[in-house]
Amino acid sequence: MNTTLIRLGFSIFVLLILILTLSCSGIKTEIIGQWQEDDYQKGEIDKVLVLGIVDVKKPLLRRKFEDGMKNAFIDNGLEAIASMDIMPYDEVVDSTSFEKHFKDLEFDAVLVSRLVGIDHERKVEAGYAYVIPFNSYYGFYGHYHAAIQYANSSSYLSKNVVVVLETNLYETKDKKLIWSGISETLDPDKASDVINSFSKILVSNLDQEGFFK
Repeated sequence: MNTTLIRLGFSIFVLLILILTLSCSGIKTEIIGQWQEDDYQKGEIDKVLVLGIVDVKKPLLRRKFEDGMKNAFIDNGLEAIASMDIMPYDEVVDSTSFEKHFKDLEFDAVLVSRLVGIDHERKVEAGYAYVIPFNSYYGFYGHYHAAIQYANSSSYLSKNVVVVLETNLYETKDKKLIWSGISETLDPDKASDVINSFSKILVSNLDQEGFFK
C-alpha cells in the first residue's frame, strides 16, 4: 500500500478519535448572567489578584482554583497572582490584611469567586436564579465576609450536575465592584474540570467586554 495513503488513513483515524473524544465530553461553562458598572472606565486592567473563597479546611482546592485562574490570565497576556502565593491560606481578608500583603503590589483589580451550589441539571427558563449583583456585595470586604460563611466544603462531583459559581471583579483604588457574573459548568467529573473550563470562559468574556489593557 502506498505510504502516502497509509499516512492519510492514520491522520483521518486520529482526527476521528479527537472528534469523538470532544463530542463525548459534556463539560461546558456558560456565563448565564452578568452586570457591570457603567461609570467605570474600561481598558485599565493589566495586573490581577485572584482570590478563591473556599472552605478553610480545603486549601488544596483553593490552590488549584487560584492557580487555574492565574494561568488563564497569564495566557491572555496579563500579570496575575494567586492570593495563596502571598497570604497564609487561613488568614481572613480584611482591610488590615489586604494592606499588609497586597498594597505594595499595585494590582489594578481583584477577582473573587465562590461556589454558589452544586445542583442536578435543571430544566428551567434562563434568568431563573440570581440577582446580579447582590446588594450587599458592592464593597470588597463586605462581599468576602458574607461569602466566606457559605463556602461549600463538598469536593465530590458526579455526572449530571451543574456547578454554579459567583464571580466579582473589583477595582483596587476604591475596592469598588465593576463586574459581577454567575456561571454554570455542566457535567464535570472533578473540580479541575470546572476550574479549567470556567477560567478560560471567564477571562475570554472579560477580555471581550474590554476590561483589559
